[in-house]
Amino acid sequence: MPSKKLGTPGSQPLAVFETVVQQKEGIFGPLKSLGKYGKNNTFELEIGPSPNNRAELEEYASEEPPKKEGYTFICKGDCLVNSLDAKVAAYRKIE
Repeated sequence: MPSKKLGTPGSQPLAVFETVVQQKEGIFGPLKSLGKYGKNNTFELEIGPSPNNRAELEEYASEEPPKKEGYTFICKGDCLVNSLDAKVAAYRKIE
């Protein structure tokens, strides 16, 4: 399936990064992956119908992202939050 890779400044707080991802999901389709390149965060979207529930991003410190009751895990990635390295997981609320 075709996909679109986008970027956003890694200097942003997590809430802004999440908003950018959610807005782009509304345009291109569901989130597929998270990462970083240089001083920017990157994310890949699967081109297709927009999901009803947009991705929610959360920082975590453990080896693996925690499970969240009522949510489906989408992906995880090494990202930047306020220009600092951070592990970020993406979840989608179960309908």
